[in-house]
Amino acid sequence: MTLSCQKIGDWYCAGVTTLLIATRNLHKVGEIQAILGGAFQMLTLDDFPGAPKVVEDAETFAGNAAKKAVALATWLNSNPSLSDRHPRPAFVLADDSGLEVDALGGAPGVHSARFAALDKHENSPDADNNGKLLHLLKTVPEEKRTARFRCVVALVRMADLPGENASPVCYAENPETIASVFDGACEGKIIGEPRGRNGFGYDPLFVPAGFDKTFAELGDETKNQLSHRAKALAKLHDHFNKLVI
Repeated sequence: MTLSCQKIGDWYCAGVTTLLIATRNLHKVGEIQAILGGAFQMLTLDDFPGAPKVVEDAETFAGNAAKKAVALATWLNSNPSLSDRHPRPAFVLADDSGLEVDALGGAPGVHSARFAALDKHENSPDADNNGKLLHLLKTVPEEKRTARFRCVVALVRMADLPGENASPVCYAENPETIASVFDGACEGKIIGEPRGRNGFGYDPLFVPAGFDKTFAELGDETKNQLSHRAKALAKLHDHFNKLVI
């Protein structure tokens, strides 16, 4: 994607757009960078250690993603001095994704990251989540282990936020009114034991439709073409092509 030098709100794009991603997960950042390309400078929560922690308590992926993106963008907007250390982002991006298993009624869904300990708001270790999933599916035959990874990406343009002295209440209560959301899904099935050492989360258990290898066995190039995040980010890519001309 080629971006021209034009003003976006209060910041200029000189061939590279600064994007703050609401994560500390380097695997996720690598996927996003690979898909969106070199036209973006990526910042993460590691670059802003004082960023607020957002409780992901929405009932949908879109709700969680928008809540995180708006909360982080609002915090940045109310702390202009943060740009003294890093380039001021033109956009804030957050995502929420998870695994939906048909035999479990769509679970773990929005609880995917903390599936092994649903009573907590902290993520569970991948091994614990995978172990619980395999335990619940141990009597389910292979043909009924259909599942999909789903991802929703929420994007907030900093220029669309109210001034730093304005009340953020309406945006905090209704984040999806200001965030642009993009979704993607990848159909597949859950196998009986983990395979592969790449990827993260449920990747070692998920075989995408049309393949005989798990996400953890497929190379990044292939995975980034067919993953749920890739499909959502492809829609985001198209959005940027229309937004920044």
